[in-house]
Amino acid sequence: MRADGDPAMIVRMPEHLDVAPADAQPLPPAQALTRAPAPTPAVIPGRTLGIVAFALSFLALVNVVALVLGLVALLQSRRVGRGNGFAIAAIVIASAGILIGLLILSLIVPTLVDAAQTCARLGDGVHEVGTSTYTCTPTSFNVMRRLG
Repeated sequence: MRADGDPAMIVRMPEHLDVAPADAQPLPPAQALTRAPAPTPAVIPGRTLGIVAFALSFLALVNVVALVLGLVALLQSRRVGRGNGFAIAAIVIASAGILIGLLILSLIVPTLVDAAQTCARLGDGVHEVGTSTYTCTPTSFNVMRRLG
């Protein structure tokens, strides 16, 4: 108990820690005040490439590039036994973008081919076929569909 009546815990240093070894030399003042540098984080191979692939995966025109970069980044990370979330996300997003693009192309290309063949069959000018109006010129065509 302290003199003011407040109970306090007294902690004593073990005696074997109080004594410096006989051959111990004191550190110079400059070395005693310096700190060791903070450890740098471990470099994960493929991490930067994974981040680049992730950013590119949102751009429709470079989805294939993003997919390839994501795969390379993932392989680099796996070789050293590390994961790479950015690379995995890039692979998933780029793959989905490629699939959606292929789906859209599979719907648009046949429609354009049919319109071009119809204009080739009908010749130049404005033609009414069913509910559609074809405007055909030697270099282009336009198809307007009437609703109802």
